[in-house]
Amino acid sequence: MLRVPSMEVKGGFETSNSNRTEIRSLCGKMIDELAGRTDPLEKKVGDLKVAVEKNKEKIQSLKAGEENVITKLESLENNQRRNNLRFLRVPEGMEGDDLKGLVVHLIIQGVQIKDAEVDIARDIQRVHRDPFRKPPNRDKPRKILVCFHAYAIKECTLVAALKKKSLLVEGVPFEMRLDLSSITFNKQWELGKRTDVLKELGATAGLKFLTSLRVMANNKIYTFKDCREVDVLIKTLKKGS
Repeated sequence: MLRVPSMEVKGGFETSNSNRTEIRSLCGKMIDELAGRTDPLEKKVGDLKVAVEKNKEKIQSLKAGEENVITKLESLENNQRRNNLRFLRVPEGMEGDDLKGLVVHLIIQGVQIKDAEVDIARDIQRVHRDPFRKPPNRDKPRKILVCFHAYAIKECTLVAALKKKSLLVEGVPFEMRLDLSSITFNKQWELGKRTDVLKELGATAGLKFLTSLRVMANNKIYTFKDCREVDVLIKTLKKGS
């Protein structure tokens, strides 16, 4: 009774070894098949990586082209507006039926350009309130856009206005600014926000002509036109504080 189980066990081991050989053979075939399948996939992955890199280069090229076009449009629009000025904070209705007359009055009395009334009146080509924004309340009147025939007269008026600490006519304060493209105004606004942050960090900062920001920090003078470069300096100053 003891021999029979030993023979069954031996036979069982022999059968198991045979199965193992067969399993190994099958696994080998499966591995070879899988290897054959993965080779094309690896090639496709490689091709996709190459395509992705090429697309990155194209995207960067397109972005550079877009920035170049925007820069040219900004320059073109600012050039078209070079004879213009904006008058801000002038109350609605103050002009009555003569907006041009009001502007001449603001220039002569507010800016105080002497002996120029006739020339100013003659040199104003057109004047109108901003037609695209309705006044939400009396405290925020629409700006007045003024176009001069001669660039020299516009510059003379602006320079005289900048020399005064405040512009005031009949107790009414107003402001005079360049008429610039929306792109330039947005840049100035973004740089202006960073100017406040820089001043809080102890730096001296101020906007220069159009879209340049001049900063003095850590006994160094910087000039920026890109907000990203300003952000790098802000991070550096925050770490040092």
